[in-house]
Amino acid sequence: MRLFLTGLLITACGYAAAAISPGKGYTGSDADAKAKYDGNGELAFVVYDSVAKVSYTKDLGLDLNSFFASAQQEYFTQLFFPVADPQWVDFLLKVDVSRLKWALFGVDVLGTNKPGDRRLFTTATQGTEGSIATMTNQSFSAMMAANVGPSGFLDLVNTTGTHGVSGTTLDYAGNGSSVNSAEVDAKSYFGSDSLVFNENGLGRMPFTVGNDVGKSSWFYYLTRSNLTNNLANVLVDEFDNVGNDGYWGFTKVADNANSPYKGQYLLSYTLEASTPKAATVLGQARINLTDFSAGFMARAYLPESTEFAGYRPSSLVMPSVTVSAVPEPASWGLMALGLLALGGRAARVRRAKRVTS
Repeated sequence: MRLFLTGLLITACGYAAAAISPGKGYTGSDADAKAKYDGNGELAFVVYDSVAKVSYTKDLGLDLNSFFASAQQEYFTQLFFPVADPQWVDFLLKVDVSRLKWALFGVDVLGTNKPGDRRLFTTATQGTEGSIATMTNQSFSAMMAANVGPSGFLDLVNTTGTHGVSGTTLDYAGNGSSVNSAEVDAKSYFGSDSLVFNENGLGRMPFTVGNDVGKSSWFYYLTRSNLTNNLANVLVDEFDNVGNDGYWGFTKVADNANSPYKGQYLLSYTLEASTPKAATVLGQARINLTDFSAGFMARAYLPESTEFAGYRPSSLVMPSVTVSAVPEPASWGLMALGLLALGGRAARVRRAKRVTS
C-alpha cells in the first residue's frame, strides 16, 4: 500500500481568528473543538533572520495526535507545503535570504509531569541530535512553561502580527501565518535572541532546532520520563517506521527544476516505505500496527546539493537520499509510556523478520 499526500497545499491568508493550538486554552463554545485541541497541539513552521530580527510563523493545520499516527506508517508518505502566501512575500522583503533558518515544532502543554502528558514535537539542527537525550526533565518542564498561558510564544503569535486579533475567540481549525519583528513585538518574534522561545528554548535545550534553507531534519517527540525525578533525562522518540526515518526539509526549488513547485519555497515531510511481508493474516495485522516508539538512534541527515532536485511531476517522489549516522548516545532514558512500548531499533527489525517468517 502506498500513500502520497499532496492535499495539504495550504495557502494561509492570516485571517483574524486563525490560531495555532498549544494544546490548551481553547475558549470557544464548540465542545468538539475543545475536546480535540485541549491536550492536542498543532505543528508550527517558523523561518527567521536573527540579524534582521524578523520571523515568519505558519500554522500547518496538522494536530499532534493525528500526525503522530499518520506520519509513521509503513507505506510511503510525503507531504508538500508550498510557502507563498502574502505574509511570506512580506517577510522576504524584510530579511536577507542567505541568513534564513527554519524550524518546525508543536507543543501540548496540558497535563501533569506524568510521562506522555506534556509533549514536544521538534526538528533538530543537523549535528545536535546526539544531545537531545541529555535534556533533563527539569529543563523540559521549564521550556514547556514558556508556551503556557497568555505569555506563551504560540499564544503571543496567535494575537500579533498578521495571524490573529487580540480579544477574539481563537479558531484552531483555521490556519494562518504571521510576520513578527522584534522591533514591533519582541515576545512574538522567533530568533536567536528571542525573549520567550527560540531555537534552543532560551538555553533550556541542549540542542537547537533550526537549519539552513536547503537542509533537512529528523523529527522527534520528547516528554518527561518521570513524574517526580527532575534530574532524570527526558524520553525521546524519533519519527520513523520499521525501516526508515522520517524527515522534514525546506528549500527553494530551482527555477528550472522539473517540478510543479519550481521557483517556490517548499516545505516537505518524507518517510520512505518499509517493505515487511507477512505469511499469515496475523502477521500482516501486526505489521499494520505501526511501531510508533522507534528505538532511539540519533541521526543527522546530510543532504547532497541535489537533495531537493529532480521531482518527477507524475508522482513528485523525491530521489534516493544518503543518510549518515551520528554515534548513538550511551543512554536514552527509556521507559514504558502506557501503550507505547519502547524498544530499540534492532528489536523492531528482529520482530519484523519474525512476522515475515
